[in-house]
Amino acid sequence: MDLSDGSRGTGPILDADARAASLLGREPVELVGLPLSALAPSGHAGSVTRLLLDVALSRPADRLDPLDPPVTRSPLLMGGGSEAVLCLVSAWPADGPDGRPAAVLQLEGSSCADEWESWATLHAMAALRGESVWAYDEEHDRFWWVENALEYNGHHSPGDLPLRKVLDQLHPDDAPHVEDAFWALRRGECEVVNICFRHPDGKGGYRSLRSVARIMRIGFGGTRRIVGSTSDRTSAVEHEAAVAREHTRQSRLVRDLAAAFVAAKTEEELTDAILHKVAPAFAGTGTLLAFVENERLRVTFGERIDPAMARSLHGMRLDAPKPLARAIRTGCTEVISSREAYRAAWPEAHGLLDATTAQSFLMVPFAAERGRPLGGWVITYDAPHRSSEQESTLLGVIAELAGQAWERIRLSTARLELAGALQRDMLPAVLPPVEGFEIAARYLPANEGLEVGGDWYDVIALPDGGVACIIGDVQGHNIQAAALMGQVRTAMHAYAWEDPSPDRVLERTNELMLQMGAAGFATCLYAVLDPLGRVVSARAGHVPPALCGSRGTSAPETPGGLPLGVQHGTRYPLTHSRLGEGDVLALFTDGLVEGPRLSLDDGMALVCRTLDESRGAPVQEVADALMNCARATRHDDDRAVLVVRRSPAA
Repeated sequence: MDLSDGSRGTGPILDADARAASLLGREPVELVGLPLSALAPSGHAGSVTRLLLDVALSRPADRLDPLDPPVTRSPLLMGGGSEAVLCLVSAWPADGPDGRPAAVLQLEGSSCADEWESWATLHAMAALRGESVWAYDEEHDRFWWVENALEYNGHHSPGDLPLRKVLDQLHPDDAPHVEDAFWALRRGECEVVNICFRHPDGKGGYRSLRSVARIMRIGFGGTRRIVGSTSDRTSAVEHEAAVAREHTRQSRLVRDLAAAFVAAKTEEELTDAILHKVAPAFAGTGTLLAFVENERLRVTFGERIDPAMARSLHGMRLDAPKPLARAIRTGCTEVISSREAYRAAWPEAHGLLDATTAQSFLMVPFAAERGRPLGGWVITYDAPHRSSEQESTLLGVIAELAGQAWERIRLSTARLELAGALQRDMLPAVLPPVEGFEIAARYLPANEGLEVGGDWYDVIALPDGGVACIIGDVQGHNIQAAALMGQVRTAMHAYAWEDPSPDRVLERTNELMLQMGAAGFATCLYAVLDPLGRVVSARAGHVPPALCGSRGTSAPETPGGLPLGVQHGTRYPLTHSRLGEGDVLALFTDGLVEGPRLSLDDGMALVCRTLDESRGAPVQEVADALMNCARATRHDDDRAVLVVRRSPAA
C-alpha cells in the first residue's frame, strides 16, 4: 500500500495476495492500483484514512518482520463481495518501490476470538459516544445487546431475545415502522436505516431513542447480522417539543393578532388589539401605543408599562431626536437589544431609560405612505432581546396590517361623520309644533358603512290645523339613495301643501319618480290627522301603523299599493280610523320589526306590546321604547319611528 499520498487513503494498492483478494471477493489483479478507500463502504473512508495515518506517523521499517507487533489494529468495514464485512485490519510500515513509504495490511479471518475482540472494540467506541451496540442474527432470530451495553428501560435486558419480543417492548405506535426498517434491510432495499422510536423507561413513561443499523458480517465467512447502535435522544426530543410548542403558541398569537387587526372597525378595537395582543405574540412584556396627531404623539399604554415611560413620550414632537419618533418618521423598526445599546445609539435621549426598568425595546411603526406617518407601538422586554429574521419578517407583516387597519378606520370614521352630517341635513332639524298633538321622532342608521338615505320621516303642519305624518324607506344605503330620499321628501312636502290627501300625494310622487328614471324605489306610509282625531292614511308597500287606544293596541293589515317608483298608474287605497284623546299612533320602518331573528308578525306583535306598556309615558319615552324593539331583530338595518299622541282636552 503506497503512502506517498500523505496517508489520505488515495495512494494505490501495490500488491495483494490471493487470500486477501479472495476475502474481498476479487482477483489480486483487480485490487492492484485501487486506492484502499475504494474498498470501504460509502461513508467509511475516514476509518481507512485514520488507520493509514497511524502507520505514516510511525517509525519507518527497514524490513518487515512477522514477529513485530502491528503499529495499529482496528476494526474496519470492508467490501466483501456484495456485503460489508466487519474485520480486524493489522498494519505495519514498510518501504515501497524506490524507497517510497508504504504499509503492509493484513485482513484477519473470522474466529471466535476475533469476533469478540471486534465486538469489544465496537462497544468501547459506542460507550464513549453514549450509545449501546446490538446485533440481530436473522438466521436464528436472535437479538442481543453487547455485554455491559447501556440500558434504557431501567433494568437489565435479557440477551438472546427473538425480534418479536423486542418489538413488543416498544411503544405500540412505533413498533410497525421499526419492524418495516428491519425488513427493508433484510430484503436489501437499503444499506442503512436510521429510525427513531420510544422505549419504556421502567417508570411508566418512555425514552426517545434512535438506532442506526446496517447488515454486515463479523469477520470473513461469519454469520450475516443486522448490527446497530442506539442513542438516547430523550432530552433533545423534549427540547424540540418544547420549542415546537412555543413556536405553535406564538404562531397562534400572531394569527389572532392579524385577525384582530383585520376585524378592527374602530380606533378602540385597534388599540385594544395592539395593547393586549402584540406583546404576547412577540414574547414581550408590555406594549405602548402612539398615534400621530398634529405632528405630535398621542400615547396610550397597557399593563406592565411604566407610566413614567408613557409620560415621557406623550406629546413628543414627531421630529424629536428619539428612537420612537424616528421609527414613525422613517417607517423602519428600531431594534434596541439592551439598555447599553440604547445609551450607545442615543446618547442624548436617556430620559426614556430613566423612566422605565425595561431592558430592551422594539419600536414598530404602522406601515403607511411615505410622508404620511400614522403612529406605531413599543414592545418592551424584561431581558435583553435580539430579533430573529423570522420575527423581523412577522413584524413587517403585522405593521402593514396595522397600517391598513388604521387607514381603514380613519376613512370609515370620516365616511360616518359625512353620513351623519348628510343624514341630519336630510331629516327635519326640528319637528313643527302642532296644536292638539304631541309628536316625537327617532332615527338610527345601520351600524356599518356609509349607511344613509334609507329611512326617513317628515311632519307637516297643515293650514287647517291638522298634521301630515310621513315615514318611508328608500331602497339602498348609499349616497344615491340619500339623494333620491331627499328628492322624494321634498316632492311629497310640496304636494302635501297643494293637496294633502294621502292617495293623491303618493300617486303624484310615484309618477314623478318614474318620470325621473329613479334607480330605486321607496316604501311609504302617509297619514293625515285632523284636530277632531280623524285619521286618513295610505300605504305604498310599507308596514301598517300601530294604534294604541282605549280598546287596546293593534296594527291591522290594511289595503295598500305598490312601492313608489315601480309602476305607472298605481293607486293607493285610503284607510280611515280615529284617534281618541290620549290615544297614540306609531309609524315605523321595517328595520324595527323584521330581521334574521324576528319574523314580521312577531315584530309587529312586539311593537304593539311595547306601545301598550308605555302608553302613559311622554311621547319621547314611547319613541325610545319602540326603538329598542329593534334589538330583537339581530339586524343592522337602519330604522325610524314617528309617534303622535292626540292631546287630551284641556
